[in-house]
Amino acid sequence: MQSLNLSGETRKSDGYLKSLFWPAVDNAWDVDYLGQQGFWLCFIIAIFSLVMVAITISDLPTPVMRIVIGGIGLIDCFVYLVGGMGVRQSSAPAAIIVFALYILTQLAAGRPPGVLTLIFAAVLLSNVRATILASRWKPATEDEDRPTRFNETFRDKLVDQLPPRVWPILKYPFYLFATAVFLILFASIAQHSVRGTSRLGKDENATPSATVTSSDAQ
Repeated sequence: MQSLNLSGETRKSDGYLKSLFWPAVDNAWDVDYLGQQGFWLCFIIAIFSLVMVAITISDLPTPVMRIVIGGIGLIDCFVYLVGGMGVRQSSAPAAIIVFALYILTQLAAGRPPGVLTLIFAAVLLSNVRATILASRWKPATEDEDRPTRFNETFRDKLVDQLPPRVWPILKYPFYLFATAVFLILFASIAQHSVRGTSRLGKDENATPSATVTSSDAQ
């Protein structure tokens, strides 16, 4: 993918690592590169999310649970994919929603984050900053030279041609489905919190009982 290739033209200001974690926006090539970088990042997370859902539903005992979890997984994948198109079009709200969705998904999982999860979270946070900078950038003149959006390969059609056509139409379902997923995740996090509090309460109630028994034995 030519380091996420990010285009045949290479006039971006930063190296790859800096572009990934602390990018700058000094020209139209930076805007284009960071938009592509954010798109591919969201695309990778969407595919990874879809694979994890497929693995999860294969272990579920009933068809109803498989349909429900599979449906939620497809919506989740849709939000990441369309959110990536929004990022490609320099939509700061899309970048913020994708980052928040990723963080809430990890919290709802109820397990400590791994190294890969932390790296993705850091890159998504950097992506928010990059998208905000790109959305605010203005060319010095209207006729300033800009990178070309190609239309030759499948990759070109996916990352250069599809977002400007699809994002204006799908951004409304994107916001709607993102809201639904957020509500589901908040409910899941609240459920984990209640269970944790309940277990803690049981442990605290069990400790005095053990102490009394020990005193009686003495």
